[in-house]
Amino acid sequence: MSIGQKLYNYHCKSCGFEKGVPEFLIEEFRMDMIFGAIAPLESNQMPELVCPNCRSKFEYKKTDDR
Repeated sequence: MSIGQKLYNYHCKSCGFEKGVPEFLIEEFRMDMIFGAIAPLESNQMPELVCPNCRSKFEYKKTDDR
């Protein structure tokens, strides 16, 4: 990860795990959505991920300016 790379806060409602996901990973998921690997979302929505602890839904926590 680069110094100064923006992190987006994600959390799991099931187990409570929280982690900052680097911007470059979010952009990679968005590129997958654009090219059809994942069902397309509106451009302002954040991708839903899988919790690395319990495999439940890992959601964007709206605490920053996004």
